[in-house]
Amino acid sequence: MKSNIEKVYSKLPKTELAEVELATQKVELGIAQDFEKQYNDANKLVTSAYNGSFKIETALKDMLDKYDAAGKSFLKANARYQELENAAKDLGVDLDGKYKNYKSDISNTLKEIDKSSREILKALKMQFVN
Repeated sequence: MKSNIEKVYSKLPKTELAEVELATQKVELGIAQDFEKQYNDANKLVTSAYNGSFKIETALKDMLDKYDAAGKSFLKANARYQELENAAKDLGVDLDGKYKNYKSDISNTLKEIDKSSREILKALKMQFVN
């Protein structure tokens, strides 16, 4: 007959082995959960980046449209200025100084619009979104 202590000792290794196996399963489950969390976080980040590039492309196209509209408007203003200048010449009067400043401003602004539009077109060719 076994004593109570022997019975306890005979059962100990089985209990320890069961605990070790259970711990291993917990570790494996933890690694799988960590992987899934990391993978999902990475997917969220890349999705956010793609969405950002859509926003950039949309903003650039909007800017280009606005520069185009502004350029057309300045060209019309320049044509009106030419009419004003010709009318003053026909009447034999000098244009007021403020109008002469407008001519320079129109020219400079059209150059800036052209330069900025070219830069935007370069950026759009980079194809942020495929």
